[in-house]
Amino acid sequence: MTDVSETVSGINAAECPYCGQEMQKGILSGDGRSAVTFKPGEKKTGWFDRFLSIGAVTAAKHTLAAFTIDAYYCGSCKKMIFDTDIKQ
Repeated sequence: MTDVSETVSGINAAECPYCGQEMQKGILSGDGRSAVTFKPGEKKTGWFDRFLSIGAVTAAKHTLAAFTIDAYYCGSCKKMIFDTDIKQ
């Protein structure tokens, strides 16, 4: 199994550790006013995409703070991988 931190940190195209298919690199983004979304490439999701719920991540919970997270998405097995930290 591939180390997730190595995969996300420096590689543009990653292999999914679950199914072996190619994953898309993109940015996971959202704020307290709209759904959390994922868009392949280097740009955040625009207002029109958010309005139509294009790229919405249904597992996310809304918060009041805005954010962006570099992430990889596998369209084959519907998995998303990103580095994160839990502040205690």
